[in-house]
Amino acid sequence: MKAFLSILVLFALAACNPVLDTPTKPAPRANSGKPLPYAPPPPPLPDEGVACAADVRQCPDGSFVSRKPDLSCSFNPCPGDSPNK
Repeated sequence: MKAFLSILVLFALAACNPVLDTPTKPAPRANSGKPLPYAPPPPPLPDEGVACAADVRQCPDGSFVSRKPDLSCSFNPCPGDSPNK
């Protein structure tokens, strides 16, 4: 019985992976003599100011602060820190 089941499994696996008789062809290369089709220029990027990295800093009290674009991407002050730091 085990031999019959193993032969059945082998036939099923062989059916899932057929062998191709035709050789595969490489993809055609682009014709370098033809000009590229017209495409409009990309839209301008919005001028929304400075984008800062999305990292955070852990404060001594365990809270986290992120970077602020208004402070030249430096970290926001931790709670309890003096504004001069």
